[in-house]
Amino acid sequence: MFSASGLLATMANGLPYAIGAAAAYPGRQVVAVVGDGGLSMSLAELATAARYRLPIKVVVLNNSTLAQIKWEQMLFLGNPEFACDLAPIDFARAAEAMGMKGLRTDDPDRIGALLDEAFAHDGPVLVDAVTDANEPMLPPKRREEYVKHLDHAFEAGTPGQAEIERRLKEEPAVTSLKP
Repeated sequence: MFSASGLLATMANGLPYAIGAAAAYPGRQVVAVVGDGGLSMSLAELATAARYRLPIKVVVLNNSTLAQIKWEQMLFLGNPEFACDLAPIDFARAAEAMGMKGLRTDDPDRIGALLDEAFAHDGPVLVDAVTDANEPMLPPKRREEYVKHLDHAFEAGTPGQAEIERRLKEEPAVTSLKP
């Protein structure tokens, strides 16, 4: 038996894989896009990247929640979100403490400039992108059972429901949920 989270929310492997790729292919640009939950589980690997001066770029989507698990609970199971909140961490400061360059923003208009700065840097860089925990993570096509499960999760009382419902009325959620 396996769970959907075992397939879709593989956690803590992005940074170690990036380190392995950078060691195996020197001179090639390696980028890891990771979530804050997975990075929290492999945080010490930032020190490894810094120690060996591996020029990896790490972009962490930091929403202080296990977002994939949260949406799996609601869409796949019809349960309200439960126990998915994480403590807020400033990953840029953590990266700097371990010897990497750390950059952070909560402004989507600044992300391009921060990525340019990260790629211009010769060594390892972490870009901490603070994101919205209530942004819907929806499949590209509507599945009727997901809509029913989401309705059930809302009926049972999901935390942050008003904000989630507001976001579901915006794109790309509107298109994803069309019948």
